[in-house]
Amino acid sequence: MAMNFKQIETFRAVMLSGSMTAAAQALHTSQPNVSRLIAQLERTNGFKLFERVGGRLVPTDEGAQFFADVERAFIGLQSLETSAQNLKRGGTGRLRIGAVPSLTHGLLPAIIQRFRQQNPHVHISIHTNDSPNVAHWAATRFCDVCLVSYVAEDMAGVHSEIICDVPGVCIFPRGHRLSALDVVTSADLKGEEFISLSHTDGSRTRLDRLFAEEDPRVLNLDATHAATVCSLVGRGLGISVVSPLVATEYLHTGIDIRPFTPELRFYTYLLLSSDRPENLLTQRFRVLAGEMLKEAAQVSFEGKRSG
Repeated sequence: MAMNFKQIETFRAVMLSGSMTAAAQALHTSQPNVSRLIAQLERTNGFKLFERVGGRLVPTDEGAQFFADVERAFIGLQSLETSAQNLKRGGTGRLRIGAVPSLTHGLLPAIIQRFRQQNPHVHISIHTNDSPNVAHWAATRFCDVCLVSYVAEDMAGVHSEIICDVPGVCIFPRGHRLSALDVVTSADLKGEEFISLSHTDGSRTRLDRLFAEEDPRVLNLDATHAATVCSLVGRGLGISVVSPLVATEYLHTGIDIRPFTPELRFYTYLLLSSDRPENLLTQRFRVLAGEMLKEAAQVSFEGKRSG
């Protein structure tokens, strides 16, 4: 006959309480049931666990030594229970986040702040690069979750989800002639120095298609990141069309904002490796990032002037 957990639990309760009656109360059972379980454990072990000395229950030498082993086992069990609870809560662990600069320099810190309030003991690493490189981090599982501005059609090993979709806005230096307009059209950009995103950016390709064959813009300046575009516009070097999520983060650079037509949508994609199941931490981050980006989009773009 092998030992079972109920017998060990009962023995431990007797050792800690000092009597079978107190152990029965602690275990919400009867004193005869405690006596029966202790007797079974003694028969299984082949030695006595307790002696009666002057009306008191005293552990034998074998019983005391056996209790030391039992306590070590219970400490390990408690550690396992704590670990399971932490995994259930998602309160500990590591989360590696990859994102494009327009987010790491903008909304991502606010998202992480709220995420950290809900998951205070998670170790978070943030990695920044352009969309293709960040997507590669998701595919190779270098990062657990990634946020990018566009995805390649032939991207393998990655599951993508659009978590934000907003119409672009025209940005220009404060005091520019476009500030007199409520809505800026493509025709209004005739002769204007236009600061584009690089040719590798998917939104650049879609924006160029919006203009007629005789493009009215002056195209002598481009930059890899929308954050850089905003800073250049703020210094009076030209105008551009960017996501309102980025533009509202860079009002301090001296830019003004107007709705732009024809409409150009700017997307934020959340990427996960398609080769690994989503864990609790990435699931919580995905939901939170989606909620906060939608909140920011609602606030940042309502067809209003920025100032």
